[in-house]
Amino acid sequence: MRDRARERGLLHRFEFASAGTGDWHIGKGADPRSAATARRHGHDLGTHRAQQITPSRLGGWHWFVAMDSENRADLLAMGIPDSRVLLMRQFEIGEEAEPDVPDPYFGGAEGFDHVYAMLRDNADRLLDFLLSES
Repeated sequence: MRDRARERGLLHRFEFASAGTGDWHIGKGADPRSAATARRHGHDLGTHRAQQITPSRLGGWHWFVAMDSENRADLLAMGIPDSRVLLMRQFEIGEEAEPDVPDPYFGGAEGFDHVYAMLRDNADRLLDFLLSES
């Protein structure tokens, strides 16, 4: 999202952060397959460390973008209003569009490439929505 916003000259309009709803990877770096995929596309995840979003860390954020319906349910359970929680793929075009971003963790490296392409394709649609709401 940050890179697409930068490429479109919109980075000054938004602040982005990444956090999971679970606590199992807190403080750890990116999965090596994810880091390799990012590197192939010109991104460096070397300093990235996983963090968890918790009810005490919700202040100041207007939108929350969940990767899947389970994450969305976790965010809603923290008390975030439904109107402020988006799914990353909810603006994807096509009747067969699956709302969840698949988790490539238990598969091979090709799954990370597939998810990267999916996120990149959907980033512009999400940015367009955010622009329309600001």
